[in-house]
Amino acid sequence: MAYLGTQKLKELIKREEVIKPSKDERVICGAYELSLGSEVFRTDSSEKIKEFINPKEQVRINPGQFALLLTEETVNIPRDKIAFISIKASIKLRGLVNVSGFHVDPGFKGNLVFSVYNAGSSPISLLSGEPCFLIWFADLSLSENEITDYKSGSHEHKGLNTIPPKYIDALLAGELASPNVLLEKIKSNFSSLETKINLNNEAQNGKINLIERDQKANNYIAATALGLVVVVIVKFVFDWSAIKTGIDKGIEVKRKEQTIDSIINSQLLEKQRLMIEIDSMEKVRDSLKTSVLIPKNGNDSQNKPR
Repeated sequence: MAYLGTQKLKELIKREEVIKPSKDERVICGAYELSLGSEVFRTDSSEKIKEFINPKEQVRINPGQFALLLTEETVNIPRDKIAFISIKASIKLRGLVNVSGFHVDPGFKGNLVFSVYNAGSSPISLLSGEPCFLIWFADLSLSENEITDYKSGSHEHKGLNTIPPKYIDALLAGELASPNVLLEKIKSNFSSLETKINLNNEAQNGKINLIERDQKANNYIAATALGLVVVVIVKFVFDWSAIKTGIDKGIEVKRKEQTIDSIINSQLLEKQRLMIEIDSMEKVRDSLKTSVLIPKNGNDSQNKPR
């Protein structure tokens, strides 16, 4: 299999009209530069439908987004040829990747639909009518009586002149899992998580503040209770000291009273003893008086005249 050079490609285009419309200046280094046509679809479009653009109108493909791009030219691949397609290097270097395939079968006729993805970090702008794609042609080495034919029954892409709705539906069927979308989801989830963490921190701080207030109240109550206990203990000590002093004084007074009572009792006993002695002496005195008076009276009777 040999690729056609620049001159042979120009001859093939003129002879078999493999590219329509065509311009000689678009044949460069054995490849033809295909233009962006009038139809595009972008996965981040607001209405989620294909867009129709005017010549020289700008199309912007955002980072992480897919797009379907229809070529302005139609191609007609001969049965003894096969074509290979790509995006121009100046556009690929900005991050636009072709994900739709890299060859066109023998016998294909119609516009080409490129499915592309912006893997870069910045939007990529394309202009309608400007060269964006490349196509190369190569000869097929066929055996005798071998026929290659791109049949419409088995090859549904043949004869395309618009972007089929099913291509659009395929891109919209599932959730786009591009790095940018994932990054946005991560940021959104992180923001949501951060909000929840902040709310949780606020709740925890509120609980901590409540606990601290309760702790302060408990400390105040404990300090107050301790102060009351200290006051009670001090009062008890002073009261006990006063009571003990009173007890000691009472015992001393009682002891003194007992001493005084003992002395008084002793004095009373002594007085009683003395009274007994005095009474006894008085009795003796009276007795003596009586004994003295009796003889005297006898003498008087003897001296009386008879």
